[in-house]
Amino acid sequence: MAINLKNTSPQAPFLKKHRREFLIGFCALLVLLVRLIFPANLSGEVFWMSLALFFVFPLLIIRFVLNENLKDFGMKIGNARNGMILAAIAFLVLAAASYFIVSKVFWRNQLFLPSGIARNFWYFLWFELIIALPMHFFWEFFFRGFIQLGLEKKLGIFSLFLQSFFQTLLAIRGPWPMIFLVLGSSLFSGFVVQKSRSLYYSAAAMWLISLGLDIMLIRYINFGGF
Repeated sequence: MAINLKNTSPQAPFLKKHRREFLIGFCALLVLLVRLIFPANLSGEVFWMSLALFFVFPLLIIRFVLNENLKDFGMKIGNARNGMILAAIAFLVLAAASYFIVSKVFWRNQLFLPSGIARNFWYFLWFELIIALPMHFFWEFFFRGFIQLGLEKKLGIFSLFLQSFFQTLLAIRGPWPMIFLVLGSSLFSGFVVQKSRSLYYSAAAMWLISLGLDIMLIRYINFGGF
């Protein structure tokens, strides 16, 4: 006797109802897997891999597979007041945490700077504006936009913690101070995005924090302190 799979598979309605979220989750896990399997060390490698995995790929999924508006994933001005206030608070808290970490010799020695930026101002400026700034936006788009806002309707506040877990997972091979900063910054960024509905404010705040951390490290390298 033939079996009607439609009538005997209770999972089918569930999968159909949540297929959008399964697709986003699958794509997110695929990106993380590729990034973990193929680590990049040089700044140029990190930039191009971040561009492809954290921006271009999810962008194509949103536009041509999900057929959804990028504004729903944080690509809009949103609530500017909430965004600027919360981003400023996040910057102050994480900048203070960065200062504390850099002030401790043991932790400071575990952090690293891209080669050359501590000795050449123009290379430092080029790196921060052309490499670091876009990369922070790529990360915001993937973790806070694609994952957090993409799964928010089904997971609610848990999507914020999920994206933070995923981003921290990528830093798990790094030193403990960096893992701590990634965890803290991803949680703060997620909260800023949740309240502002925009990626722009958190991206700006995270870039400024990264810029400040680099400046602190450069000061120690060149002058032995602040």
